[in-house]
Amino acid sequence: MRYEEFARCLEWWKDREENERAWKVSAEEILANGCNLDVKNPLGKEKLEHLPPEELVDNILAKETRIVEIMAEIKGSLGVER
Repeated sequence: MRYEEFARCLEWWKDREENERAWKVSAEEILANGCNLDVKNPLGKEKLEHLPPEELVDNILAKETRIVEIMAEIKGSLGVER
């Protein structure tokens, strides 16, 4: 990387504020975590829900069926036959 590529980071560094990509972690928290710096973003999205494979497949098929229905409606409104 070139020095110029760090311009936005350096500008932010002068007046650091927490955002979706930067957050504060206390030294106590880092020490309590065995000095592991892999601290999850508290402002990040919620964890994904893991569904059983059968339920996942059913959800995908239901969405695909709805997509086909919508596409048929669009074709109908355009006057295109199936």
